[in-house]
Amino acid sequence: MNGPDPYLGQTLDEKYRLERLLGRGGMGAVYLATHLGTERYVAVKLITPQLVNQDDSVERFQREARAAGRLRHPNIVDVTDFGFARVGETKVAYLVMEYLDGCTLAQVLAEERRLPLDRVVDILEQVCSAVDEAHHQGVVHRDLKPDNIWLEPNSLGGFRAKVLDFGIAKLAEASAPNPETAPADGRPTTKATIQLTPLDFEDASEPKPPTEQTPAAVLPGMKLGAGTVRIAPVASDVVAGPPRSARASTPQLTRAGAVLGTPWYMSPEQCRGDFQDARSDIYSLGVIAYQMLAGVSPFDGEPLSVIEAHIGQEPVLLRTHDRRLPKGVSRVVMSALEKDPARRPATAMVFANALRANADDLGALYRRAFALYSEHFPLMLRLSLLAHLPVIVLTLLHVGVALAHPPSGNVQETIFDGVFGLLEGTATFVTASVISGVTAIVITQAAVMPLKRLELRSAFAIWKRRWRPFIKTGLHVAVRTTIGFVLLVIPGIVLAMRYSLWAPVVLMEGLETKAALKRSRELASGSWKSILVAVVFQFLVPTAVQGVIHLGMGIDDSKHSGTVIKALSQLTSLTSIFLLPLVTILPALLYLKMRQLGGETMTQVMAQISDAGGGSRWEQRMRSRLRVPTPHQST
Repeated sequence: MNGPDPYLGQTLDEKYRLERLLGRGGMGAVYLATHLGTERYVAVKLITPQLVNQDDSVERFQREARAAGRLRHPNIVDVTDFGFARVGETKVAYLVMEYLDGCTLAQVLAEERRLPLDRVVDILEQVCSAVDEAHHQGVVHRDLKPDNIWLEPNSLGGFRAKVLDFGIAKLAEASAPNPETAPADGRPTTKATIQLTPLDFEDASEPKPPTEQTPAAVLPGMKLGAGTVRIAPVASDVVAGPPRSARASTPQLTRAGAVLGTPWYMSPEQCRGDFQDARSDIYSLGVIAYQMLAGVSPFDGEPLSVIEAHIGQEPVLLRTHDRRLPKGVSRVVMSALEKDPARRPATAMVFANALRANADDLGALYRRAFALYSEHFPLMLRLSLLAHLPVIVLTLLHVGVALAHPPSGNVQETIFDGVFGLLEGTATFVTASVISGVTAIVITQAAVMPLKRLELRSAFAIWKRRWRPFIKTGLHVAVRTTIGFVLLVIPGIVLAMRYSLWAPVVLMEGLETKAALKRSRELASGSWKSILVAVVFQFLVPTAVQGVIHLGMGIDDSKHSGTVIKALSQLTSLTSIFLLPLVTILPALLYLKMRQLGGETMTQVMAQISDAGGGSRWEQRMRSRLRVPTPHQST
């Protein structure tokens, strides 16, 4: 545009005064504006005047408004208004949205190439949460890429990710798709054909870089990125930008009507022009994750060659670029890049949860377990004392009898010790099971309800309602594991691993006996290595501590009589009061991790706690979200 901008200083609909140009592209321009009613800065996107009278351009603009406006999520840019106005004799269409500070993920990757794993998981959790909400509302983004992920700093030294540009998003159609070609799951889909012609490079004006006085801002459609492809039911062309090195630092804007996907991030079905549903976005998320972790995209080159690679070429394994990455993380990212949509993670949150679960190694779990134990030590100690009451009574009784009647080695004493040993073993098993189950509830509450003050009353209330299936299932586990250890040690260890998560399964999920044992085995199969370490940890820590106490107290035959040795040995077993809460926190964390590995969300876990009696009214409100009915639901 030559000469002064005719829109600067103008007021739209007596509400929005245009203050400064932020960026310009083929569809129009984005301005910093002041909302006169609140004197708040907003961003206003104007469609170019020559396109206002073109039905398809206006429809796309309205589609962007509907797609973004129907979504209410902290990680989606907030669209607040849409309308038509006159500036002098010119009719304009405008879209109003929040003004954002920060930069795009593309700008970060242009300088950093690859990011630390914990930062990648943090960004993707936020982005996947936004995308998952869009999918629930029947909106498929279809142009997810680093240029459309905005990182906005917060006052705590972190950042919030925002998903931008729903300009080519597909809304769920009110009419049902053709049953002969539509996916069986009934998700929102779109169909198009694609015809490609030689590349056509396009120049676009670039927004001026922000200064310290003028923070950067980005909005849906402001930076669409170069190398975009038009997909339409008629003959179309490819609009491509400069080579990738230039794309990273100088994102460009494409001509109107030409942006329906970016080749470097398009799914195979999008490249072919086939039906697209939510799993197409998951493929794009996989490409973004791959790029953040590897420093390169799965496929690179000119748009046509990249499209062909997405359709028919397998990407290089992620761990080839960085052997330090956990194998599980690499496996999850590569699963999102499957050519067959059915083999990708089922939802965006399944993808994010699987990444988080695989990114947290055993070291992180142990650190978390010790941190939780020290943070909630008074609570865990009260729990352990309550659960240990039968063990404490039996132990003190046994010690009293041993002190009153010195060891004689007769048959009666042997029978007495055997009966007491059986009672103490049973009490110890019940105590450990109760602590394990209640700890799982407490730790889960700490993870999914951080605003709720942890208390034993609600956890014991759940146990009280389910104590019968808890005891019944516990006996099944005890009998099977004991037989395994009696016959051979290895079968006992295997059974202990299989059923290590039975207590939280019974209390959290309401299953019992065979169903609970099957569920425990399924969860444990997510990572047998982690489960084995946890089982060994549970056995070795109490044994090692008691051994150290024996050595420190000098409990041996040369210094003490048999009566004293027997009494002291019994008392040292009470160290489990302090140790059991610690060693049961790890299985509780593993239980949550295994559910995440299986694709389950914390929302599902929270719902089970509430259903089991842990939900107050404010918690229900925290879980609820205003949802706009999709066209399939509306009447």
